[in-house]
Amino acid sequence: MKALVIEDNPNLATSIATFLGEAGFQVETCGDGRSAEHLLQTLSFDLILLDLGLPELDGIHLLRRLRNRHDKTPVLIISARDALDQRVLGLEEGADDYLAKPFSLVEVVARAKALVRRAKQFGENSLQCGDIELPSGSPAVLVGGQPVTLHRREREVLEYLLINQGRLVSKAQLIDRLSDLDDAVSPSAIETYISRLRKKLGDDIQLRTVRGLGYLLDTKSS
Repeated sequence: MKALVIEDNPNLATSIATFLGEAGFQVETCGDGRSAEHLLQTLSFDLILLDLGLPELDGIHLLRRLRNRHDKTPVLIISARDALDQRVLGLEEGADDYLAKPFSLVEVVARAKALVRRAKQFGENSLQCGDIELPSGSPAVLVGGQPVTLHRREREVLEYLLINQGRLVSKAQLIDRLSDLDDAVSPSAIETYISRLRKKLGDDIQLRTVRGLGYLLDTKSS
């Protein structure tokens, strides 16, 4: 596992790198956004730990450029910007998780491992059910070969349903699935995402609510 720590505080960067190294990561560090962008364009990483307050190029802009290139490398933001609007902005721009400073290095390692495990589990193959497809390595959602725009969290819900198609998925499981993105996700939010998916995906698949138990995604019966 190879990680890039983008942090302009050299002492903190070294500490994070040391803990990650002890956990089995090969770690590179970088102290500014421009240099980090060059590394990300030339090298492959399994995980990026990203500070937002970087010199040369701000972390949010670096993240936005990364996702605009359709690079799906997991990103854990580590930032002193702990206001809710900054957390939401980071997640909406494509981060997979967010830790506000000060934080425990033990927690950094735990979250880093979790993100890498999830990426390996879900990122290898395209997911498909009927005419609905989530291609590997692409942000696109295709319905009958045509792209459909989904909100990031809608796509996360759909991805989990596709992985578990034909199996009942509880609301609690979906909340847990989204917990790396938004710790405050609520049951009503899950209901909203499910409702939006039904409207956007149309009649190509069957997404059923099993009252009191959860949701079931399967190919629509003819």
